Amino acid sequence: MKNWRRLCGALLVGFLSYLGLARVSGGAYPTPGIPLGGDLGELRRTSMTFWEDIQFKDFDRAATYHSPEKQAAVDIPFLIQRLFAVKPEALDVMSYEVVLADIDSTGDRGRVKTRVKVKILVDKKIREKEVMLYFHRQDAASPWYMELEDSLRRLTADEDKVH
Repeated sequence: MKNWRRLCGALLVGFLSYLGLARVSGGAYPTPGIPLGGDLGELRRTSMTFWEDIQFKDFDRAATYHSPEKQAAVDIPFLIQRLFAVKPEALDVMSYEVVLADIDSTGDRGRVKTRVKVKILVDKKIREKEVMLYFHRQDAASPWYMELEDSLRRLTADEDKVH
């Protein structure tokens, strides 16, 4: 009976240690459906679901990660075409992972570096690309919004700035 208690105690300590490590790492370690990691964990999960939406060509849902006032104007297929230099229908997102998640000192800006493995269906080439996703929020109580649209949209230089 004592051995059984020791085994259960050791398993419990191991499990709680793992959850603690997952929390401290910002959600870098997988947890079975338990949302850990605070803001970093939230940014990691949001980035993963964004790429899942792209993988399944759900561009309307992928646009919802932007701020509400921009969602209607976000053209995800155009942005994906600019990013991968191929039309979205000729792109097979094979896998994706979070490489790095970071929040600035104010706690209102975040970035998530992702690695995306894609197959170009036209020429059957497999490419791996690292993509940085930028997020912002108004304050600690506000939700995070992606800025993919802003970082990829501009096609010409700003005329008001010196080059």
